[in-house]
Amino acid sequence: MGKTVKVGPGIEIRALTWGEKRKLKEEGFDLSGLDPQVDNDALVERVIHLSTGRSVQDTLAVAEVYALFREIFRLSFVGEDEAKNSDGRPT
Repeated sequence: MGKTVKVGPGIEIRALTWGEKRKLKEEGFDLSGLDPQVDNDALVERVIHLSTGRSVQDTLAVAEVYALFREIFRLSFVGEDEAKNSDGRPT
């Protein structure tokens, strides 16, 4: 698997693999069309579980769970060099 990133006490994340992204799509989760008006909790839980290998939602605040999801998403869809050089603004 890819490189892991430590994001908190006992929590390491990694980018999703191509196969995991395909599996999510087969399960009915569309990462390319996230709608903030729709409840995405099941998708967030699934992505975190795939990346960390465990469930961390019960030990984190809601904002922390979504921050974790955003970081996994960023690692999965942005090249490592681009992520290192990014200041968060669109290019």
